[in-house]
Amino acid sequence: MNMPRPRLAALPISNAPPSKHFRLWSVIALSVIVVAAIGMFLLPRQSAPAAAKSTVAAAAPPPPTVSIALAQVVRLAPKIGLPGTVVARNDSHLAAEVSGRVASVAEVGTIVKQGDRVAQIDLSVAGMQLASDKANVTRLAAQLRYDRDQAARMDNLFSQSAIAKSTRDQAASTRDMDAAALAQAQEALRKSQYQFDHSDIRAPFPGRVVARLINKGEYAAPGKDIVRLVDIDSIEVKAQAPIDTARYIREGMPVTVEIGGRKVVATVRAIVPVGDEISRTVEVRVALKPGQAYVGDAAKVLVPSAEPRDVLAVPRDALLLREDNTYVFKVDTKNVATRVAIETGTEEGSMVEVHGPVKAGERVIVRGAEQLEPGQKVHPRVS
Repeated sequence: MNMPRPRLAALPISNAPPSKHFRLWSVIALSVIVVAAIGMFLLPRQSAPAAAKSTVAAAAPPPPTVSIALAQVVRLAPKIGLPGTVVARNDSHLAAEVSGRVASVAEVGTIVKQGDRVAQIDLSVAGMQLASDKANVTRLAAQLRYDRDQAARMDNLFSQSAIAKSTRDQAASTRDMDAAALAQAQEALRKSQYQFDHSDIRAPFPGRVVARLINKGEYAAPGKDIVRLVDIDSIEVKAQAPIDTARYIREGMPVTVEIGGRKVVATVRAIVPVGDEISRTVEVRVALKPGQAYVGDAAKVLVPSAEPRDVLAVPRDALLLREDNTYVFKVDTKNVATRVAIETGTEEGSMVEVHGPVKAGERVIVRGAEQLEPGQKVHPRVS
């Protein structure tokens, strides 16, 4: 029996509104989209302060402050260096004036004033000789008094024809010999007194004992050196200057002296106007202040070798000494530091002649250039 097939009924297309669940999911999706858009809009604005802070942190530090001075034209004379030696104006080997055993000698390094005792000879022998000479003078003085009275009596008796003329003459001769003997004894007494008084060796000037040339207990003879005394507060440089150069040096002029890597300004004390026939030089003495050098130091005296001339100069503090060259930093109108290589020439006082790309009136750095880089901006301040 043929059974009939069942037919599928067609679903009807409904025009009814969406369900509640569909509307809910649509609202959620729309909210997510809106929130994402708002987030994307607000994110750059929220990170802007952080970016500003990062920019401030990365900003360059303020320009360093430097001291400047102007390059200027000054009148300088070319210089030459005269080798010299530091000496003391008073440097003596003190000797004994009398003979005798040395009783005491000042220690090396002792500072003494003028008139202070630096050594002493034993006074025993000198004292005995002095006492003997005093007694001899006393004896001869008494003898002379007697012989004078005796001669006077002989004159009186001779005038009365009581004695012979030879007797009177003998009394007068004895008186005269006693007078001469007394005079001789008095001179011996003065010599003994001098030797007694000069048993002490005293300093003829203030200074320092730098050497003991005899020791305590040794025997000193007249003229034998006892100590070396040096006036360390009165020092100067002794140098030899060519005669052709000496004409540009005058007494009292200031000069630069290099001692042990240091430069000091000193004064020419004297120029000895007698030249050496072999070296054709004259001696120049340059006075130093106490404590500026040791006696015996090597020195170099910078003196003019020609007439002064106009040169471009900068302060010595502006020079940067490097292994490859000597430099200065210039500061332009925009306060940018530029390093330039220069060559130095004559110097006097604090000014040094320079040759190179520097012009008169340009600003150069005298302090604060040690750590600068070429092209760096600076804050200049007049030195």
